[in-house]
Amino acid sequence: MDELYNKQLQEKLLAIYKTLLTMGARKEDAEDIVQETAIQFIQYIDGISPNDASAWLYKVAIHKYYDLIKKSKSQQKYIISFQLDDLLEHSTPEIVVIQQELQQEIIAQLATLSDKEAQLILLKYSADLSLKDIATLFNTTDKTVKTQLARAKSKLKLRLQEVYNGGKINF
Repeated sequence: MDELYNKQLQEKLLAIYKTLLTMGARKEDAEDIVQETAIQFIQYIDGISPNDASAWLYKVAIHKYYDLIKKSKSQQKYIISFQLDDLLEHSTPEIVVIQQELQQEIIAQLATLSDKEAQLILLKYSADLSLKDIATLFNTTDKTVKTQLARAKSKLKLRLQEVYNGGKINF
């Protein structure tokens, strides 16, 4: 592999690592999954289209994470962490407190969505995947993903509006 391709692969693996952490994977588990995914990618690189490489990497890593969850004895639902700090600027202590409260509420409300709905939101807005890449992950079309994502966003928005000011918050 040439140097540019190697750098792009490293960047994509780092993004996958962050996504796994966001989905609730422990640091050590995320590192192991990313390493296994990279090895598997190198083994099968000849059979993977360059256009589908990103989606393939995400799909393999997420499936490995699901396998890990299934193997786990505890049936504890994994917690989705969402880094709202990455989206907002800090300017005053009051804003920091409000952001922390909002982040906790978003995490709580994401946990009330179905696993697929939460995954769609995280893959689109946290991992910044395209609709096409997400569709490849879920073996569906990008139109279906767009519809499901819109419904998941609407459901999350409604739940957040119910919590804040009896539906008067504007997202």
